[in-house]
Amino acid sequence: MLHHRNGMFCCLAAACLSLILSACAPAATSTPSFELPTTTLRAETPPPSQSAPSLAKTPPAGDKALVTRVFDGDTIEVEIDGRAYRLRYIGVDTPEREEPFYQEAFDFNRRLVEGQTVILVKDVSDTDQYGRLLRYVYLEDGTFVNAELMINGMARLVTFPPDVAQTANFRELQRQAQESAAGMWSRPDLVGPCDCDRNLYDCRDFETQAEAQTCYDYCMETAGRDVHRLDGSGTGQACKSLP
Repeated sequence: MLHHRNGMFCCLAAACLSLILSACAPAATSTPSFELPTTTLRAETPPPSQSAPSLAKTPPAGDKALVTRVFDGDTIEVEIDGRAYRLRYIGVDTPEREEPFYQEAFDFNRRLVEGQTVILVKDVSDTDQYGRLLRYVYLEDGTFVNAELMINGMARLVTFPPDVAQTANFRELQRQAQESAAGMWSRPDLVGPCDCDRNLYDCRDFETQAEAQTCYDYCMETAGRDVHRLDGSGTGQACKSLP
C-alpha cells in the first residue's frame, strides 16, 4: 500500500514539474497565415512586358474646343475662342443620308461628342475644299473619336493625302470591325465591300490588288462605272501596282 502511494506521488510530482516548465518556456513564434514567402510574391508578379496596360488615357496635345452641333457621323461644329467652325474628321467616312447605317452612325457620333470639350489635332492640311477644319478628335479622357467610329463599324477608311498619319491604324481597325461584323459590317448585303456612291478611294486605300479589284468589280456591278478610277489603264484590272 505504501509503495502504491509513493508511485502516485511521484507521478503527480512529475506532472506538476512538466506544467511549471511549460509555463516558463518562451512562446514559439509562428508566421501569420496572410504572409507569403518572398519567392511566392516574385513568382506571381508578371514581368513588365506582360503587365496589363493602364486604363488611363492621355489625349495628345492640341487645341481645345466645345462641340456645339453634330451634323452627321463624321462632321461636327465646334466653338474655339467664341467662334464657330465646321469640322470634318480625318480618315473616316460615315454613310450619307438615305444610305444604310446613316442614322446609326449619326446617333453614335452624337452620343460620343455632343456638348463635350474635345482636343483637336491637325495632320497636314488645315481645311478641306469646303472650308471645313480637318482634324483628329479626342475626348478629354483620351478617347480617339475617329478610331471609335472605325472599330465600331460606323465608318469606312478614306484617305485624302497628305493627311494620312493614321491611315495604317484605321485600316487595321476597319479590318477588326469587319472580322467581328460590327456595325455596318453586320450587313454586307446592304453596304457591300466599299462605297460606290462617290469617289472616295485611290489605290493607297488598299493593301492588295485583290482588295482593290473587289471594290472595282462591285462598283462596276452596282454603279456601272469605275467610281474611284482604280483602273487607270482601262483593262479591267484595278491597281495593278499593288502586290
